[in-house]
Amino acid sequence: MHKVREAVLADAVEINRVSKHLGYDALTEGEATEKLHTLIESSVDQVYVCEYQGELVGWIHIFRANRLASPSFYEIGGLVVKPNVRGLGLGKALVRYAGEKHKGVVRVRCNEKRTEAHRFYEGIGFTGSKSQRVFQSNFNNSEI
Repeated sequence: MHKVREAVLADAVEINRVSKHLGYDALTEGEATEKLHTLIESSVDQVYVCEYQGELVGWIHIFRANRLASPSFYEIGGLVVKPNVRGLGLGKALVRYAGEKHKGVVRVRCNEKRTEAHRFYEGIGFTGSKSQRVFQSNFNNSEI
């Protein structure tokens, strides 16, 4: 049996452990707690966690993406479920829970290399809407 609920600060260490399955470097306990605190206190961000057999095994971060010249929407900022419990519907449960709490258009961006994620999202009803390139600059070091 699984349970999806809002994340609380006490979840920070476990969320950090689960996050390594996305390929991110582990944060210190302080960094993980600070990041989660920022999202919990935000008016546009929400983090939900999934517990399975008493263990935190997944999380989803969803946020409101407000736009000036186009309609606002929600975006999944991250979703991860531990590999040993994938295929049990827990990722789908996290997305469904977030969707029930945040009605409207929900988007997610996936790296082209994450074909397993593409199949997951298509399998739960998402459709590809566009391809794009992401450009990045560090304005602290930029000559712009």
